[in-house]
Amino acid sequence: MRRVWMWFYLSCKRYMHRPSFLVILLLLPLGTFFIRSSEKQEPAELRIAVCAEREEEGDLSLWQTGKDIRDREENGRREELPGKQRNTSFEQQVVEALTGEKEPAGLFRFYECENEQQVKDEVASRRAECGYVIGAGLKKRLDERDFKRIIRVYSAPSTVAAKLSAEPVFAAMIELYDRELFLQYVEEKQAESTDKNAAGELYDKWKENGSTFHFVYELADSPNAVKKENVEASVFPVRGIVAIYVFIVGLYGAAISLGDEKKGLFLAVPFGVRTWCRMAALASPVCLAAVSGLAALWTGKCMGKGSYELAVLLGYVLAVVLFSFVVRLVCRREDLVCCLIPFFLVGSLVFCPVFLDIGKYVPEFGSVGRLFLPGYYMGMFR
Repeated sequence: MRRVWMWFYLSCKRYMHRPSFLVILLLLPLGTFFIRSSEKQEPAELRIAVCAEREEEGDLSLWQTGKDIRDREENGRREELPGKQRNTSFEQQVVEALTGEKEPAGLFRFYECENEQQVKDEVASRRAECGYVIGAGLKKRLDERDFKRIIRVYSAPSTVAAKLSAEPVFAAMIELYDRELFLQYVEEKQAESTDKNAAGELYDKWKENGSTFHFVYELADSPNAVKKENVEASVFPVRGIVAIYVFIVGLYGAAISLGDEKKGLFLAVPFGVRTWCRMAALASPVCLAAVSGLAALWTGKCMGKGSYELAVLLGYVLAVVLFSFVVRLVCRREDLVCCLIPFFLVGSLVFCPVFLDIGKYVPEFGSVGRLFLPGYYMGMFR
């Protein structure tokens, strides 16, 4: 057994002295690191232009009244007028709800334009995916149930952002209008014991302290939800690439082992340990590739629980070594094993869930993936 370990050590040392193989070992973790670094940048946002329509009459436009801010010399800073004192139109409040602190986080970023023509220009130049013009007299038209062309949308034919962004726009409008709906309901019921102003104050109180019922839509961090560690946070399939990488290196090691045997490298080894020495020579590049793959998982932020990760990777290495050794025994020719490498490479990329799980779309191909070892390794983390 000592002779086998010595053979394994010498084989690893020999591979490490090959510049091409050393570059391959370092290329995967370094490449994964740079790809992940680029993916850590802020996600691209869809820019949505929005404006409140100007009134054609009057000295001040809605744009100006929406920006009505009072200067206060207190503490040397400017303070915005309180909401009840501001002369802000309802449509401008909707614009501020979209572009201000209540801006929906994530895919869309709303920004304010001065007028409708600027919204058109932003969409035409593709600086904005689409644009919304909040019609003048919005609150009055909502009261009159006149919804036609109440909000105008400008969008390029090649984008679907208008359909996707409609929900946050109307949600912001309804959030501001639901108080008025409540007051209208109280007024229509003509409750003698209920004052309309008092009802408005109670509505504001209940909305702020959450003492009335409401619905909350949560996607994550729910106390009743089972937390699952997300180790595949990116589109780049690090784990799938590592699985195929170790698998192909094992087949490459089988081809090199056949070449060494043809040169008579194993003739000096006693017959009783010759098979074990052949497996040690074959396992040395697989183990080096596994170390490189483990480093790629770490640099790619795809590492799961350490003990589980190492146990699964060790089992996969043993499976690759045994499979490659069987291929070595069956083929017995170095060039034949090299010809099989493209077949296993393409088959693993197509039938294993690396970039796409083809079994979900064509169930008949799901069983074909069982012929390739990377699918088993990736199945341990699904």
